[in-house]
Amino acid sequence: MHRRHLRWILPAATAVVATVVAVVLVTQVGGNAACAAGGSASYYTAGRNGMCNLGTPAEGAYAAVGRAEYAGGSACGTYLDVTGPNGTTRVQVVDMCPSCPAGKVDLGKGAFARIGALSAGIIPITYATVRDPQVGPLRVKLSGGTARSSLSVVVDNHGNSLSTVELQTPSGFTALRHGEDNTWTGPSGALSVPVTLRISDGYGHQALVSDLALGQKDFQQTQTPLYGAASPSPSTVESSAAASPESSPQPSTTTVTTAAANPPPKC
Repeated sequence: MHRRHLRWILPAATAVVATVVAVVLVTQVGGNAACAAGGSASYYTAGRNGMCNLGTPAEGAYAAVGRAEYAGGSACGTYLDVTGPNGTTRVQVVDMCPSCPAGKVDLGKGAFARIGALSAGIIPITYATVRDPQVGPLRVKLSGGTARSSLSVVVDNHGNSLSTVELQTPSGFTALRHGEDNTWTGPSGALSVPVTLRISDGYGHQALVSDLALGQKDFQQTQTPLYGAASPSPSTVESSAAASPESSPQPSTTTVTTAAANPPPKC
């Protein structure tokens, strides 16, 4: 792995991390937090994409979680509300921290500085996954889908952990396979265009995204969110910058449905 550009390593005599025992449930504007727990945070500078291939949100509003919490890429694109000595900040999970034990979170430098002193290096925190965070409409990056390479899909601005991404074919919808690098891969062979995907999360939200083009290098900005009404992220919640209309097509997106909510994920 070459994702680590910076990491604080403190002498044993000074690297004393307080353990937070209480488990809490926190509610923040823009979504309900589930599975809150205590732990510690350090900070680092992510590579250009992070393990999740989502890019890195502005102002350091991103995080890497340990292998268990990363869950094979299921945590990619979700949001955490992280509370430290100086307040609370919201971050998007864009990376995996292979060396982090359960309860340890690696924050972007900007996010860390909002809730603790950089000079501390490691701080005690509580954090929680946010259900239905307020994010903009879905963004989708497609590659492959030709006679030489299988379709590969990365989805952003879904907020909650995704359960399925399905490709519409003449015979119906075909489920794509989710990899640890957060790519959803499909069948081999050339696809007809435009491409239509059905995207679902673990809480029963579902959206049909159509008119997606192949051969685009950047994320394609759609007009439909996975849940709720389409709206830009608030200034207090930084997310990956959307591709400009000039640089990528504007797919039409149609259906958004919300089923009964599933139970929150286990901590």
